[in-house]
Amino acid sequence: MERVAPSALNYDNILPLAIESRSNRREFTPTNGAVFSNATGATHIRIDVNADSMLDALNSYLAVTITNSAAATHFCGLAPFGPAFIQRLRIESGGVVIEDIDEYSRLYAMTSLCQCPENYLKNNYKNMGMYQSADSNSTMAGDATIKGRANLCASVAPITGADQTAGHGSDTTELQYPRTLQNIVAGSSSAAAIVAAAGNRPTAAGLLNHCKIDGGNTKILNIPLMSGFLNMDKYIPLIMMNAGFTIDIELVAAQKLGCWTTEAVGADGAVAAAGLQIWTVSNVKYVAHLIDLDRSFYDKLRSVMEGSGGVLQMAGQTYRHYVGQLPAAVGPHTVTLPARVKSVKSIFATFHTNAEYGLNAGGYSQSVFQNANLDTFRFEIGSVRYPQNDINCKVNGVLDASAATDTSPEFITELQKAFGKLGDYQHQLPFNTKNLRNVETPKTGLTSELSVVDAYVLGYDFEAFQRVALEAGINTADRSLPINFICQRHTAANAVTRADFYVLTDAIYYINLDGTVSVSV
Repeated sequence: MERVAPSALNYDNILPLAIESRSNRREFTPTNGAVFSNATGATHIRIDVNADSMLDALNSYLAVTITNSAAATHFCGLAPFGPAFIQRLRIESGGVVIEDIDEYSRLYAMTSLCQCPENYLKNNYKNMGMYQSADSNSTMAGDATIKGRANLCASVAPITGADQTAGHGSDTTELQYPRTLQNIVAGSSSAAAIVAAAGNRPTAAGLLNHCKIDGGNTKILNIPLMSGFLNMDKYIPLIMMNAGFTIDIELVAAQKLGCWTTEAVGADGAVAAAGLQIWTVSNVKYVAHLIDLDRSFYDKLRSVMEGSGGVLQMAGQTYRHYVGQLPAAVGPHTVTLPARVKSVKSIFATFHTNAEYGLNAGGYSQSVFQNANLDTFRFEIGSVRYPQNDINCKVNGVLDASAATDTSPEFITELQKAFGKLGDYQHQLPFNTKNLRNVETPKTGLTSELSVVDAYVLGYDFEAFQRVALEAGINTADRSLPINFICQRHTAANAVTRADFYVLTDAIYYINLDGTVSVSV
C-alpha cells in the first residue's frame, strides 16, 4: 500500500475557483393582497417567485408579521417550533401542483422536535420567532414568573423521593417537568381539571415555550420553509422555468393559531364572544438568495438538457398527509392510508384528541403530541407485515402501569431509524423512557402533573437502502397497495383520538426545455 501525506501537507488540495457569478438578495411579495386573515376571508397567500437567475432556496426564507387584533387582555400563545399560521403549503408552477403538504405546521413542529438539538431549538427558533425561551427569569404580562422550567402553580406540593430522581429534576421548591421542551403550563393543580379542560387551554399561570402575543401586539417570524422542492441540494434554475413557481399558503382556522386565554373562549372551548380570536398576517415576503451567472453557463446548461432528452432532473423528498381515527376503546384498531406513491421511505404518526383538534378548541397547540395509550403498532402493505413482529410502545410504570416487567421502548429506536438518525451520535430526541406519560393517567404519585406529552411520535423506516438511492422504499402506486396502520391500545381513552400520518416519499422534479415543470412522486 502506497504511503501518502496527510491533507494538511497537500498544498495543491484547495477549493476550486468559482465561475463568474454574483449573489443578489431579492424580496418577493404576495400578488393577491397585503393583509391576510380568516376574519376577512383572505385565507390564501400567493407569492410568485420568478427571475432570470438561479435560486439558492436553502438560503432563502419566508418573513411575516403576526398581529393579535383581539382586546389587550386576550393574549395568544403561538404554538412553537413551527409556523403556526400555516395550514397548508402548496408549490405550483405553470398551473401544475408540484408539492402539496396539509397540516404543515404540525409536520414542521414534529420534524423539528425530533431532529433538532435542544439548544438549536432554543436559540435558532427563538431568533426565527417560533420559540419563547424560558431559560432566564421572565414574566409574561402578569402571568406567573417562569424560571427555566414549568411552575404549575404555587399550591402544588413539590416532587420528592423516588419521583424526584426519576427524571423530574431535583428542585424541591417547585413542580418541575422533565428536561423535555414542555409546551403548556396550566393553572390548575388538579390533573382531572387539566385533562378535562378544552384543548388543555392555558390560564393565568401562563405558557411555556409558546410565543406569547398580547392583544394589539405583533410577532415577526423569519421561517426557512420545509419543502421537498425548496430543500434540494441543487440550485433551482428559475431562468429555465417559464413561470418560475408560486408559493401558496393557506391560513389555519382562527382558533388554531395557538392557545388563547380563557377569557377568549367558553367553558367548552366555544368562542365566548365575536371578535375575541382575530389575528392577521401582513408584511409577507419571500426573501430569496439569487445567483446571477454568465450567460454562457446557461447556454451550456441548455446543451446538457438537450443531450439528456430535453429534461433537467432534480431530486428531493416530500410528505403526504393522511388523517385517521382511533376509537376510545381498548383493543386492536386499524387505520387505512390511501397513499399511492412510488417510494414510501418512512411513515410518521402523531396523536391528538378530537376535542383539541376541533375548530372551537381555544387551547389548540400544534406542537403537543399525545401517546394514545398504545401497547404496540405495525404497518401492513398489501399482505406483508412491517415489521414481522409488532413494535413495542410501553415501558413499565410509565406508558403502562400494568406492565409486569420492564420492556424495551422499541418505538424510540425505530423513530430514529425513520429519520435516518440512528447512527448519528450527535442526535437527541426530546423524550426518553423517564419522561413519557400516559395521555389519560399521570404516573402514580404525580397526580398534579400535566399529563400531555409534548413530542410523542411514532415512525417506521421502509427503505432497503436508507438515504443512498432514489425509490428504495415500498412502491404502492403501481399495484395500488393499501397501507394499514394496526395498533393495540392497553387502556381506554376518554375520547376518540385523531391520528395524523405523514408519508415521506421521494420526489423527482423535471424541468423541460419548453420551461414547463412536472413531478414524479
